[in-house]
Amino acid sequence: MNEPIKTIPYGISDFANLRESNGYYVDNTWGIPLLEELPYQLFLRPRRFGKSLLLSILRYYYDINAQERFDELFGGTWIHDHPTPSRGKYLVMCFDFSKIEGETLEQVQSRFARNTKTVLNGFVRRYQRFLPAGTMEQVIDAQGFSDGLDVLMENLADSDKKIFILIDEYDNFSNRLLAQSSEDVYRALCHGTGFFKSFFSLLKGANQVITKIFLTGVSPMTMDDVTSGFNIAVNISPFPKLATVCGFTHDDIRTALNYYADAGRFPLDREQAFQLVTDWYDHYRFSILDEKQVCNPVLLLGFLFRCMAEENFPRDMVDPNLQTDYYKLRHIVTTNGQLNGKFHALETLMTDGSVTVELIESFQAETLTKPESFLSLLFYYGMVTIDGIEGHRLRLVIPNLTMRQFISEFLRHGYHDACRVNDRSHELANRLGDLAKSGEWRPAIELAAGAVRETLSARDLMDGEKAVQASLAAFLSLGDAFIVHTEHPMNFGFADLALRPDFNVYPDLRYAALIEVKYIKKTEPVTETAKATLLAAAKTQLNHYMEDHHLAEEWRLKPLGPVTLLRLCIVFHGEELLFAEEI
Repeated sequence: MNEPIKTIPYGISDFANLRESNGYYVDNTWGIPLLEELPYQLFLRPRRFGKSLLLSILRYYYDINAQERFDELFGGTWIHDHPTPSRGKYLVMCFDFSKIEGETLEQVQSRFARNTKTVLNGFVRRYQRFLPAGTMEQVIDAQGFSDGLDVLMENLADSDKKIFILIDEYDNFSNRLLAQSSEDVYRALCHGTGFFKSFFSLLKGANQVITKIFLTGVSPMTMDDVTSGFNIAVNISPFPKLATVCGFTHDDIRTALNYYADAGRFPLDREQAFQLVTDWYDHYRFSILDEKQVCNPVLLLGFLFRCMAEENFPRDMVDPNLQTDYYKLRHIVTTNGQLNGKFHALETLMTDGSVTVELIESFQAETLTKPESFLSLLFYYGMVTIDGIEGHRLRLVIPNLTMRQFISEFLRHGYHDACRVNDRSHELANRLGDLAKSGEWRPAIELAAGAVRETLSARDLMDGEKAVQASLAAFLSLGDAFIVHTEHPMNFGFADLALRPDFNVYPDLRYAALIEVKYIKKTEPVTETAKATLLAAAKTQLNHYMEDHHLAEEWRLKPLGPVTLLRLCIVFHGEELLFAEEI
C-alpha cells in the first residue's frame, strides 16, 4: 500500500504534533550532538525561521518522560540511528516568552511573573514521580517563581536528576518594548534590579541542578543587556557546522517541490515555483566560515500550502504574519519625529545595494545609534545577510524581495513621520499599474518625484544623490505591478532602478522599465551642456544594460516575449525634478 501523502505542517512548531500528523519534515537532528558540546547556549535566527520546532525537537529528545516515545517520534531520523548518551536523561522545563503580552512595563512584569510560576508549577506536576516527596506541593504553595525555584533547587540538591531549561523567543517581549515604548522602559527591564535580569540571575545561581540551558531568539542585544545576570551562555549562531540546522537548502526546496508534484498535489510549474521561493524567501547566510545559504522554512511551507490550496501561485508573496512582526520595528528609524542614523543606513542599503561593516556579536540597546550596531541588528533580524568578506569587515546585502519590501516600507514610514510627506500610496500604485499595462510612464514618475521633493525639502541634503535614489525607489515600490530593484546587476553594470513586471500577480503586463537617476546639486547652476552630458551618459548606460541576454529572457522582452522595455533618464536639481526623458 502506498504511504499517505505528507501534510504541510505550516504553523506547527510542536515536533510530536508534526510527526503524528505525518507532516513534511527535513531532518536536522544531525545537529543534536553539536548542540551538546556546551552547557549553556544561545541560538539566534530571524523571526519565523523554525527555531520553535528545533526547541521542540530538543525537548522530546532529552525529556525523561518521552523515553518510551523515542522510536515513535524519531524513527527514520539521523539521531535515531546515532543517539547520544544524554537522550532521555533530563527533567525539561520549557518557557515560551512570545506568549507574554503587555503594552507597559508593569503589564509585562505581571504577566511574566504569572507565566514563569505557571511553567514551574506544571514542571513539578509533570515530574512528580522523580522529585523528593512533598516537593510538588511545596513549590506550588510558594509565592512566586523565585521562591518556588529555591524550594526545587534545595530539594534536588542531593538528587541525581538534572534540569534542562529551554527558552523560546527569549527576547520577544523585550524587543517589543524597545520598539513600541522607549529606551528607558527597556533599560528598566534589562538593567539594575529589573525582573528580567533577575530571572537570568536565578538560573545562573542554580547551576548545580540546572546543568543545561538552551535559548532561542532573534538578536544578542537583550542577552548582552542582562549580561551581568547571565554571562555564561555562548552564542553558537555563527558556528559553521550549524549554518543549515534551521532552513531549507536549494536541494531541500527542490526535493519538497518534487515530492508534492510527483504525488499529484502540486500542479504548478516547479521551476517557476523555485524561482519565486528563492527570490522572496532565500539567500540567508549565517556563518562567515560557511558559504551555504538557506531559505526561510516557515515561509516556504506557507507558500506550498497556499499553492496547493488555491492551485495557483499566491498574488502576495509576503506572509502576513511576518509582515506584522516586522511592522513593529518601523518606528526605530525616527527619533522625536526626526530621521536618525538608522534611517540613513537603510538609505545606503537601498542605493548602494550593500554595506560593509564589522559584524558585532554582542551589543546593547544604547549603542544602536552607532551604524555598526544597527546594521548588526538588521543582520540578526534577517533584513540583511552576509554576501562576502572584505578584510576584517563583512559585506551585507538585502537577502530577498520580502526584506527589500520591508525596508521600502520603513523608508516610506520615515518620510511620512519626519518629512510630513502626503500619503499618495493609492494614487501612485494606480499610476504604476498604468505604466505596466499601457506604457504611460510620465504620470507615475512625476507623482513619485513630487513625493521625493516633499521628502528632500525637509532634510539636510548632505548626500542628495543618495537621498533622491532611496526615496524614489521607496515610492516606486508601491503597488503590485512591479518588483523594484536598486543597483540591479546587468551586463557587468548596475542599473540605478529596475522595474520588473510581477508576472506572478499580473501575467499580462506589457511594460518594464530601467531608470538612470542623475543629480545636480542645488548649489550648482544648470546649463544646457550639463543636461546634455547627463542625458548622453544615461543613454550609454541604458543601451549597455539592454545587451543583457538574461534580462531579455527573465523579463520576456521583445522579441522573446510581449514586454516592451522603457528606458528612462530622470534628472533632479536638488529636490526638484529637472526633467525626465525616455531614451
